[in-house]
Amino acid sequence: MNTNAALPTNERKTETIKPDGWVTPEFKISGAFSSNMVLQRDEEIKVWGFSTDEGGLVTGEFDGSVSIAKVRDGRFTLVFPPRPASMQPKTMRIRDDSHEVKFDNVLTGDVWVIGGQSNAEMNLRFCTPDTVPQQFDTGSGLRLFMQTQYYPYTHQQFCSAPQPDVINPDWRWRLPDGENSLSFSAIGWFIGKALVDTLQIPVGVINMSAGGACIRELVPAELAAEMGYDYGANVVQCGYYNTLINPFLGLKFRGMVFFQGESEGGAAELAARYCRELTRLVEDERARFGFDFPFYNVQISSYRKEGKQYFPYLETVRLEQFDALKTIPDSTLTVSMDLGSPDDWGDFAHSPKKKALSKRISDLILAKEYGIGSLTDASSPSPVSATVCGEVVVIKFADVCDGLISKSGGDPVSGFTFGGFDAQIPAEARITAPDTVEVTIPEGADSSAVNYAYFSEITDENAQLLKSNGLPCPAFRIETL
Repeated sequence: MNTNAALPTNERKTETIKPDGWVTPEFKISGAFSSNMVLQRDEEIKVWGFSTDEGGLVTGEFDGSVSIAKVRDGRFTLVFPPRPASMQPKTMRIRDDSHEVKFDNVLTGDVWVIGGQSNAEMNLRFCTPDTVPQQFDTGSGLRLFMQTQYYPYTHQQFCSAPQPDVINPDWRWRLPDGENSLSFSAIGWFIGKALVDTLQIPVGVINMSAGGACIRELVPAELAAEMGYDYGANVVQCGYYNTLINPFLGLKFRGMVFFQGESEGGAAELAARYCRELTRLVEDERARFGFDFPFYNVQISSYRKEGKQYFPYLETVRLEQFDALKTIPDSTLTVSMDLGSPDDWGDFAHSPKKKALSKRISDLILAKEYGIGSLTDASSPSPVSATVCGEVVVIKFADVCDGLISKSGGDPVSGFTFGGFDAQIPAEARITAPDTVEVTIPEGADSSAVNYAYFSEITDENAQLLKSNGLPCPAFRIETL
């Protein structure tokens, strides 16, 4: 038997991916699997790996089931029947004639993916101190798989081609103890914890986000080329897809939370293309994973004044994110523009208010996916129609609960404008019914569309529309009838 057999798969000495291509290991289970993992409940469980024993047989045992697979083209895939959610830890064993691997403390529950860039990757330890727990419960059923932007950025030999396996041997499923939690995606941790606490089932969270990532770095090479890109910003175009996403193809999960777009706010052309490029990203990723996972998008936060010099088109990206609700099926949009960095926070681009944002996302997930709570209550108010009636535009909203309100406590409601990016005209608006806002058309304004919160920096003075439970309206542009 192999002398490495007693070690977890990711700790065994195996061949590594080389800059000039993939070298098949003698025997290795994909790094997507390890002790402490959560497997998606109620779905066929596929566990794959690599072997040089072409035509050889690999046997897997899990939760009373046995699966046998043949090695073909250097790969094998074991298939186990669906299992219900269970907090009872189980053992998985996988072997061939010369090797054996054992994974302990395996749970079945729901797996969630965190995608995007730095506000998705931002660690729990950088959040507002009073929101960061002082103790962590490793027996709660929460499990974490953290990948980082830093590793592929500093090992760019991996970025040029889709990697068959997880590129960093230190990346594996971990218990949520102090350091593992503090170094994990804050929104991933808060959302995972909320789901575990409410559902009382295991929840695994996989971070696939990368700080600074543009869409062209998060999609495969073919799609980047289709979009017209032959370059990246931090890594080669498709570099983060190749390193952080491709190794997990074949894995089942419950849904994806996505927080990205700041990088596209640096250029007018990129910002204007955001809706269609995000739509293509989701379409392509759903096709490659093989199922239409729910997509929980986040409308990017407000940056302070200094952000304008780095990302002058953030307001355009926000409108494009709102438009993507219509082009991405089974998607939602969570507002974060009122949860930007406070003036006394040292980082204008990465807000510490991730717990408040994560509650909005997890409330939406619980209502939409699990039927816990009201979907109307958990959704931001959203415009559904805008009609020109004489000198006003009448905008009707959905998901208003007990009605729309103004953050200022009365009329008029600020934040509405007419016109384009460089020539906006402020307009007076009033709430005239629980689901209705009337916007007066300024003299000479183009009334073919009306904007709300079309500003780079969002403040309490320029974006005041909420619904009765306090959830803010997203930034939007809506064409009039």
